[in-house]
Amino acid sequence: MNKNSCKLSAVILSFMMTLSYITVSPSCTVPVSARPMESAAVSVHFTDVQPEGTDATDETGSSSDPSEDPASTEAPADISDLNAPAIVSGSAIVMDAKTGTILYEKNARTRCYPASITKVMTCLVALEHVNMTDTITFSNDAIWGIERDSNHIALDVGEQITAEQCFYAILLQSANEASWGMAEHVGGSLEGFSDMMNAKAVELGCQDTHFVNPHGLHDDDHYTTAYDMALIMQAAMNNPLFRTIDETIYYQIPPTNICEEPRDLWHQLKPIFPTSPYYYEPIEGGKTGFTDQARNTAVTYAKKNDMELICVVMNCEGAANSYQDMTALYNYYFDNYTYVYPLQTFNPNNINHSDLILNNFYHGLDHDTLNLSVNNDLTVLLPRNMDPAALTTQTAYYPTLENNIVGKVTVSYNGSVIGDSDIVYHDMTVNGEVLRWGISPEEHQKRLNNTLIIAVSAIILVSLSLFIIFRIRNRRYRYLKRRSKTSALHF
Repeated sequence: MNKNSCKLSAVILSFMMTLSYITVSPSCTVPVSARPMESAAVSVHFTDVQPEGTDATDETGSSSDPSEDPASTEAPADISDLNAPAIVSGSAIVMDAKTGTILYEKNARTRCYPASITKVMTCLVALEHVNMTDTITFSNDAIWGIERDSNHIALDVGEQITAEQCFYAILLQSANEASWGMAEHVGGSLEGFSDMMNAKAVELGCQDTHFVNPHGLHDDDHYTTAYDMALIMQAAMNNPLFRTIDETIYYQIPPTNICEEPRDLWHQLKPIFPTSPYYYEPIEGGKTGFTDQARNTAVTYAKKNDMELICVVMNCEGAANSYQDMTALYNYYFDNYTYVYPLQTFNPNNINHSDLILNNFYHGLDHDTLNLSVNNDLTVLLPRNMDPAALTTQTAYYPTLENNIVGKVTVSYNGSVIGDSDIVYHDMTVNGEVLRWGISPEEHQKRLNNTLIIAVSAIILVSLSLFIIFRIRNRRYRYLKRRSKTSALHF
């Protein structure tokens, strides 16, 4: 090869190496069109936390370069409230725990891997089927079936702890072998317990959830959505035992039949620790998760000024970012929303539908008073600066009566339905008689007809009796009169 050819080859090789470096360099920015809307709006601080193993601490895994796209897809994020703060998490939701109202969604119906927030469902199902004093004995599969670098509390084959201690190990320390042992105890096997989890998900109204294990270690067929996880947490919060366990910072398992030393358990949710830089006082409890495939996940619930919210973040780069996302969302909705009671002054008796109801159910029965009611305590969560004119009600009455429900009043805000209440029939007054709740209109009519029949019969009977008495008295009178005349003639 001559000198000119060597120079040309060197130039070509140098150009190719430079092009390759530009292509793979982490400093290369993602095209703007591929960024989620939030990332362009606010600069977010990323923490440089490296994974210590799959689900090892539930708080590991982070992007070291803020330019890396944290979203789950390259499509623009589906965000329901553009006024809410920008967040890093690829998927998120904020739900009102009391009413189930969805306040915020970002890709909330997109399938994500849940990692250890799976354990919320694990405990929800198990709490419905065990006594806290039950003894959990750990099988060989429970101990050795999990990845050794994942979260555990060093239980051993044949070791026994109570169900209560097992729940604390699952929710506080995110112990995977404890989850497996609980699943076997309740469902007989992982498959059996997973079926119970999936049945519970359907019962709660989850739309895109499928579980194959109780711990959340990665499986391609183990997924859920932020929306479904909010429903699961809402149900779990209604169980007092779940809340008691999940809101505990520290718990100790005493020596067991195998281990002579007590085990100290600390909650993995940093925002509930007053000494943590991520401390957020309104957060009462929750669960975090991490796997390489799921990235950081978290589901928490927080209370402030009698408002209790649920926040789920999934597919987030870095535990610190997940905490910051939740705090930002909580602050925004606590500060800008309030409870409203739209039916507090609503009176269905003031609405001129009595004739319709009477025609449908009472066949034109005349009445003095018709007593209907709605749920005046119906609660909805709306912006503090809402336009009162945007809140409207609409009533509808049914052509048939079932369980004393004669219709429904629907509450809408800006044209979207946000709540409703049945219109319930209690009683009515007819000719001074109160017809009570619980008796069907047909029975009311039947009773009225019977009353009329009895009254008419009584009148006829009285009239007939009077007529008979009159006839008898009249005959006796004529008899006595004739006899009197006869006696006079004989005299």
